[in-house]
Amino acid sequence: MDNCPLVLIEWVDSAQPVPGWSWLDDNTWEDVVKCQSVGWLVNDGEDVKSLAPNIGEMGDDNSMQVSGVIRIPARSIVKLIPLKN
Repeated sequence: MDNCPLVLIEWVDSAQPVPGWSWLDDNTWEDVVKCQSVGWLVNDGEDVKSLAPNIGEMGDDNSMQVSGVIRIPARSIVKLIPLKN
């Protein structure tokens, strides 16, 4: 896990589609969803950061098991904060 730091990522996502009919004058088209996710940074790629909120035991090949991995586009990230393990 030393190569997978525990982090908090603040990021923005698109909002859920607005159901039904809306007036153009409502001016709700610029809203984004502000998100925060915590987990182990299992991929620190240039285009995508991947967080695993769950890490399990090592397998025979010294590989860790992960579940619930979320992939966040790097361009959506507002802040990445290292946390203490």
